Amino acid sequence: MRTTSKIAALLIGMTVPVAVVVPAAGAQARPAWVAYHGLTAEQSVARVKQLRDQGFRPITVNVSDGERYAAVWVKGGSPANWGLWQGMSAEEYQQRFDQGLKEGAQPVSVSATGPSDAPVFTAVFEKRRGKFFARSNLTPAQFAAANKRATAQGLALTSVDVYGTPDDLRYVGVWTVNTGGAWYYTYGKSRKQHEAAFYAKKKQGFRPVKVAVAPDGTYTAVWRKDGVRSWAHYVDMTSSGYQKRFDDLKTKGLSPVQVNAENGLYAAIWQ
Repeated sequence: MRTTSKIAALLIGMTVPVAVVVPAAGAQARPAWVAYHGLTAEQSVARVKQLRDQGFRPITVNVSDGERYAAVWVKGGSPANWGLWQGMSAEEYQQRFDQGLKEGAQPVSVSATGPSDAPVFTAVFEKRRGKFFARSNLTPAQFAAANKRATAQGLALTSVDVYGTPDDLRYVGVWTVNTGGAWYYTYGKSRKQHEAAFYAKKKQGFRPVKVAVAPDGTYTAVWRKDGVRSWAHYVDMTSSGYQKRFDDLKTKGLSPVQVNAENGLYAAIWQ
């Protein structure tokens, strides 16, 4: 049974690497962070409450594979200006979105899994200003049109996930004011195509900042030319493969900033 939870109330098998860039000498220390994956709905609720009470806040969330949760949290931020909800139906997500608008809150990380007629959503909302728009249940063609519209309005894709079924893919995205310079997106790419896009964009000075695994095994990614030098990106990982990569990169001073999964395959970005 799906567990719908308002977790923090708003008061208003081999891994396949795509790339690794090790930290530069003298890199600035990262803030305290915590990440988890593969949690059940009940385990996620307990973990979120614990981290909230310890002063952490979520920067990315993911739901996949029937309702398994993954997330990354960082230390800092007031519990009064963000909220995390999980186990929402499409209607419940829309209701939370509408209520967020009234409270001055925007979705900053949204994920969904399941068929288009019965998806499960999780989302982080933050109280913040600035122009944005968010859409769900988009077909590939509608997703491309939304990105074109965003670019024309000076917005950039800052959260993306793919759900549905292999023959009926649906996208959920958030577009916010573009403060990070040039950006680009790719979607519907096989692992090999994603890897080819990676090397092509890397030569142009871009790096992946968001990645999503679709039910058909293809990849969607957001690329930015932001000058960040210390980062890593891996795709096509099993749960255990992601954990191994996680442990290895932690020793190199890199922390995950985005994780996404579907059908047991993980993709993630560290910096």
